[in-house]
Amino acid sequence: MTQAGRGEVYDLGYRRYEGGVAGRPHRIAALVINGMRTALGIGRGLGAKVLPALLFLALMVPALVFMIIAIVGGPATDGLIGVSRYYQVAAIPLLLLSAALAPELLTTDRRSGLLTLYLVRPITSEDYVLGRWLAFFCLTLVIVWLPQALLFAGVVLGATDTWEYLRGNWLDVPRFLLAGVTLAVFTTTLPLAVAAFIDRRAIVAVAVIAIWFVAAAVGNALGSEVGGAGWLYLIDFGASPVDINDMIFGNGLERDGAPLDVPTGVVVAWYLLWVAVPAALLWRRYRDIGA
Repeated sequence: MTQAGRGEVYDLGYRRYEGGVAGRPHRIAALVINGMRTALGIGRGLGAKVLPALLFLALMVPALVFMIIAIVGGPATDGLIGVSRYYQVAAIPLLLLSAALAPELLTTDRRSGLLTLYLVRPITSEDYVLGRWLAFFCLTLVIVWLPQALLFAGVVLGATDTWEYLRGNWLDVPRFLLAGVTLAVFTTTLPLAVAAFIDRRAIVAVAVIAIWFVAAAVGNALGSEVGGAGWLYLIDFGASPVDINDMIFGNGLERDGAPLDVPTGVVVAWYLLWVAVPAALLWRRYRDIGA
């Protein structure tokens, strides 16, 4: 006859969680903060911080140069520089570097398996992709707004009558804020949409840059070949945020120094198309992953 072993109970100090339970906004905010840290390379080696630094310098240096010219040159620089034209200079470096930087927010999590761990928690795939998109959008927005603010300050300080200039041009502030939003939305959405389908960051960057450059080359070549700027120039979809910027500031739309003979409604619809379609593909891709 065998004797059953004696059981023992140990008090390990486990207690029921009595704190508050955060809702969906808190979860998305946590993803946004984590995504911004990832994009900036915070918590990683020096190499991870090179691309964010390049993105910042590529946009800040031209603004600082223009600001100094405006302060030193004063009214003589009117018409040469200003907030209404700055995004024409900043758009290309922002497009290039966002193509290289944005995919880090998605590809690493998929390849390392972290995405599966995220979805085990009370985080839906929609929460995840929204948090990642907002992280890069907010980061880009700060980077495009800050140089514009410096440039506007330089132009104001270089004016003959500072207060008179402010009274006549204060609307430039909400204009460049709105134009910055349109640029940030564009440069955030397309790279992330491509990164949703490709697992290697380098390939994503090459693919996005190739798409932009091929579209620019084809659109400009065909537009000039037919004689005069027209609808074919719209093939260069990377220029659509700059077109929106020109519309916001009341500048004339043009290509190669000639007026862009396209209705403004078509220009706006073309921009929205290149934002909505990649956004829908990105959303659908991660909804299928989480299904």
